[in-house]
Amino acid sequence: MNGDLDQDDQMPPRWASGPARGPGGPAFGADAEGERPDRVTLVSQWFPPEPAALAHRITTSLRDQGFVADVLTGVPNYPRGIVYEGYSARRRSVEVRDGIRVLRTPLYPSHDRSAFGRALNYASWAASSSLLGARALRNADAALVYSSPVTATAAAMMAKLRWRTPYVTMVIDLWPDNVFATGYLTEGPTRRIAEAVLNRFTDQTYRWADHVTVPTPGLRDIVVDRGVPPEKVSLVYIWADEKIMQPTEPEPGLRDRLGLTDDDFVLLYGGNLGAAQRLDVVVDAMARLRNMPDVHLVLAGDGVERDRLVAQAERDRLGTVHFLDPVPPDRMAARMAAADLNLISLADEPLFRITLPSKTQSILACGQPMLACAPGDVARIAHDAEAGFSAPPGDAEALAAVIRSARATPRHRLRAMGEAGRQYYLTHMSEASNAPVIADLLSQAARRGRNARGNKRA
Repeated sequence: MNGDLDQDDQMPPRWASGPARGPGGPAFGADAEGERPDRVTLVSQWFPPEPAALAHRITTSLRDQGFVADVLTGVPNYPRGIVYEGYSARRRSVEVRDGIRVLRTPLYPSHDRSAFGRALNYASWAASSSLLGARALRNADAALVYSSPVTATAAAMMAKLRWRTPYVTMVIDLWPDNVFATGYLTEGPTRRIAEAVLNRFTDQTYRWADHVTVPTPGLRDIVVDRGVPPEKVSLVYIWADEKIMQPTEPEPGLRDRLGLTDDDFVLLYGGNLGAAQRLDVVVDAMARLRNMPDVHLVLAGDGVERDRLVAQAERDRLGTVHFLDPVPPDRMAARMAAADLNLISLADEPLFRITLPSKTQSILACGQPMLACAPGDVARIAHDAEAGFSAPPGDAEALAAVIRSARATPRHRLRAMGEAGRQYYLTHMSEASNAPVIADLLSQAARRGRNARGNKRA
């Protein structure tokens, strides 16, 4: 349900009312005296019905652990920059989604290649969430910030100034580095000014936070190097959607549709076909495997590089390279299971050395062996988990050699790699391993916040 609101007094009498405890009781959410559970507001510019499954998973996880969890977010417009039907970009609204109370504040809808439009999108929501999202944060014991974009932290910082509401910030990616890495403001005085302002603001969000979480070891090192005390930074992996990403049977008929037999060796990449993935290197590696006609590459997905990759495969007359349209997330586990090896590919850029694509966790959670043609943390996890193979990014010859080695590996050994990867996921990267860390950090932040305010909850 979705209703437009104009005035604060039109908000529900108790903004953060809702389910008090999860099925396991007040493991983290209830305070020491058991008076009532901690009240946490997730601050995220994006939330369903936008494709923001992680933000939704985090919120439901908090609720399941005993918190009263609410959401402060924007008017849905991602990824096309078009406001979803039933919403207005200029009006605040409140809705209940899956039992979670969601407050949406206005923004300028944009998600195109315009640096000005994107900046206005981020800045407009930072302003509206700070001004119109006050009640969601004023009544919270702590806030959890999904800080991508980093400007989403503005509302939590304002609440800390006004009411000493503590916040824990989840660093999803490195700002402002990722902004410029994706082609915005590549040079000139505007770039220098924007970089200086964003760097200063980002550092301030870290300093004001009660705690900072990061999703990769490499990113933790960088945050610490930027002046955040090591004891204030925790590694919290982003877990997969475990309801759908788990071991399953292969997608029926997939090999038949591609004209492949059960004996053929299939390397599958599923996801965005973009410039950052450098899949042209993978197609080039397949050209070096012409003497192995039973080795096939399947690129399943869409993106700005798809047409170019198709043209490359046709130019090189590679009948062993196949293209499939993307499928919904709930079908990806079966598609991955139809392959012998699942590929992760990234360009060899400094930013990507501390990047962990979500498909990493998905492949591990599904118990599938992987080939990591990526730098830094992705390759390290493939090695530590003994979950498959790794190849240096950007080197088609080296990648072809690794594929040859994988093809020569018995299938029972490949299955053992997948099983080892799943065990690594369960131990280090699962919701059961990481959600309690977030919950504990929020409980500690809420307790310190109450002490700082000198009050006790009724």
